[in-house]
Amino acid sequence: MAKLYAYSGSTFSATFTCKDAAGAVVNLTGHTARAMLRPSVSSDTLTLNMAPTIPTPANGIVSITIADETTATIDAGTYHFDVLLDKASDGSVIYLAGGTIVVREQVTRT
Repeated sequence: MAKLYAYSGSTFSATFTCKDAAGAVVNLTGHTARAMLRPSVSSDTLTLNMAPTIPTPANGIVSITIADETTATIDAGTYHFDVLLDKASDGSVIYLAGGTIVVREQVTRT
């Protein structure tokens, strides 16, 4: 489980690399990624659809970028997330990563 930090009003970025049991990068061609942020694992309240991308499938990397305007709308606190991969060829769902994101308020403001 990952513990990540985001700052309200700042751009948040994270990357996740998909590897097999031997540690080799998995080619993500034919996969789509999804990730959501919620106040608790069991909550029906969606704080944010994190809209992950797979920029270069052969590299096995899933990227999430949340704009500063968006993080500014999220209240400070601890949220839960996971990143899932959907494989189009067989309909399988693969858990890639998950954990918490602690959103902190910025101390320095204009």
